[in-house]
Amino acid sequence: MELAGRSVVVTGASAGIGRALTLRLAGRGARVVAAARSSAALDALAREAGPAVHAVPVDVTRDDSVAALGASARRACGKIDVVVNNAGVGWVEPFASSSVAHWEETLATNLLGALRVTRAFLPLLREGGGLVVNVGSAAASGWPYVALYAASKAALRAASLAIDRELRASGVRVLCVDIGPTTGTGFGSRSDAAHVAEAVQAWTALDVGPARELATAEISAQRIVDAIETALGDV
Repeated sequence: MELAGRSVVVTGASAGIGRALTLRLAGRGARVVAAARSSAALDALAREAGPAVHAVPVDVTRDDSVAALGASARRACGKIDVVVNNAGVGWVEPFASSSVAHWEETLATNLLGALRVTRAFLPLLREGGGLVVNVGSAAASGWPYVALYAASKAALRAASLAIDRELRASGVRVLCVDIGPTTGTGFGSRSDAAHVAEAVQAWTALDVGPARELATAEISAQRIVDAIETALGDV
């Protein structure tokens, strides 16, 4: 009931958790602006979900693309109630031989991209009091072989708390929801298979990551929905 009639922006909506989240939000009566880099995947999602979903291609690492997303969301929905920063990338590789280009891509997407989207939507969120949900990760606790991914998510968690404290008086809330290992997200799919195997061994030894029970994208999406509904109920 908290989501019926609400307008929600979801980045990284074309696959995995973002796709499952978009479908769940639409199923609860929300109007969803689904944003991601893949236009084809977004179009397929919009066809499946129906008129409740408005697809907008976006690259969260670019100011002009994020500004265009904000303008499109305003035209489609008028008021925005919730922004979910779900777009993310991750490389699985030993830190000692990891690529600086991969570091920069990870931070640009997972941390700076989320902050860029958050700031761009503040004028819309302030109009009626809104909510930002940043999708964090259990990897922020320090999983080996994903040092930059872990760092990006740990920094996002800290930034979420700081921004929430800064904006709360204006009626805007900022939350970070940590998600555990999830199947079907494509995480690490661009990484060297040998590095992934080494990482799994290390995670198993530490009892973290896929060594624990894997959630489905639908289960992880529901955790985000629950956090949104709880926060909206508290407003």
